[in-house]
Amino acid sequence: MSFRFSSVNYRKLSFREKTEAVIERTENRERFYKLAIKMFCVAEQRGLRLIMENPWSEDTYLKANFILPPTIIDNNRMMRGDYFRKPTAFWFLNCKPTHGFTAQNDKKQKIVMASRGSKQAGMCSEERSMISPDYARNFICDFILGKEQPFSEQSLFKDYNK
Repeated sequence: MSFRFSSVNYRKLSFREKTEAVIERTENRERFYKLAIKMFCVAEQRGLRLIMENPWSEDTYLKANFILPPTIIDNNRMMRGDYFRKPTAFWFLNCKPTHGFTAQNDKKQKIVMASRGSKQAGMCSEERSMISPDYARNFICDFILGKEQPFSEQSLFKDYNK
């Protein structure tokens, strides 16, 4: 959204200042996109296991432009114990996700747009960016370790031949 002149963050800027801000954001996005592609290339060439996370809403750059489709899209993180419903994509490289499901829907939902703002325009707040400790634990157990937790549910995708 911050690549549009109509962005709320640019409302007090002149046309020239808006132009410079959009160009700067475009250059930063290009730099970070190149770094993400290089990171994937290095991990692939060296056989390193890598899991990358990125928001998965309608207007994300990686959704439209990334070199590989995501391995998993978690459309409702609250189901695994997070505060937000926001969809999140995960790319697994040189590893495969296990398929457990630890249901933990015990938190009051927070709304992204109602979260505390950031000190810097165009950046989201830490509150909005962070994954809850419960979600992190459940994600690791469900998709990385394959560790069944006492309150987990079996998935139809479990590999029983291990």
